[in-house]
Amino acid sequence: MSASRPKMTKLWIFAQVLALTILTAFLASPASAQRVTQTMTALARAQDAHALADNLSALNSIREAEESIWNSAPLGIRQVVFVMELPTKFGFYTPKVGEDFTEDEPIIIYCEPIGYTQPKGADGTYNISIVPSLHILDSSGKVLGGEAQPAQVMAGHRSFCTEFMVASTMGIRGLAPGTYVLRLTLTDSNDPTKSVEIDKVFNWLPPSGEAQ
Repeated sequence: MSASRPKMTKLWIFAQVLALTILTAFLASPASAQRVTQTMTALARAQDAHALADNLSALNSIREAEESIWNSAPLGIRQVVFVMELPTKFGFYTPKVGEDFTEDEPIIIYCEPIGYTQPKGADGTYNISIVPSLHILDSSGKVLGGEAQPAQVMAGHRSFCTEFMVASTMGIRGLAPGTYVLRLTLTDSNDPTKSVEIDKVFNWLPPSGEAQ
């Protein structure tokens, strides 16, 4: 009697999706063949370890593969939302309901960048440094104003970090009521060739108490 085929686990599905992503990136760009091989090897180790119920080794191997992909990825943003107050921790925020703002409240935007550079110093610690800038555009795409803001930094961590948030705030005065675009641009201080921008539409309303 032949042995029954083991059920496909969530970890194995994740490993297969990750592998397909790596191969697609390799075929579409001159990515390092050595890095691709190392990543695929790490995924294979994760599969083997998970089959033996060695979950720690499996997760460590998945982490190794993730770090390899991360280091070859461009800077990106996987989460960007308007929030009610300036967050202080990754993932800890209260989303704003809707996109309406007035002069009575600042515009606060939260995002979770990916693919940022994390150089490792001689002391064995990493550092992250991202410079955000915010600009206001009208419906025709004309930039009405804005500025770069101080770099947001995390340094001294000894584990490779994939959970880093950027939160920026902007106060606006004298803007005519209407619909506008807030353009958020992130630049990696550790590798200025890495930059990404994303647009968020918002509605600017008359100050409280004024007629619409």
